[in-house]
Amino acid sequence: MTLTAKLLGDSSPYIYNLVYDIDVRLLFIECLNDPSDSEPSLRIVFPEITTYTEKNGSDALDDELMDDLVSMDWVGDNQVEIITCKKEIILELTGKPFAEKIG
Repeated sequence: MTLTAKLLGDSSPYIYNLVYDIDVRLLFIECLNDPSDSEPSLRIVFPEITTYTEKNGSDALDDELMDDLVSMDWVGDNQVEIITCKKEIILELTGKPFAEKIG
């Protein structure tokens, strides 16, 4: 089972909010059930980050358009690659990612 399937489950891949907090060393991605929703329904959390790199896609879509998750998976022992329509993020972490329902 891929990390995408495990963490996203039945939720849609539409990203409401994606935030990396360098002080807490945590990344979270909040997803909507439907692009017309006004509140997120799922939060995916990546805790205890030791290394964070981000690369914006050269052909990234218009900033006004909603971003969505393409894939999330382990690419090393403690390394996760997150790909969205607009960017690629590589995390090295000591914690285990998890998902939680919102609301």
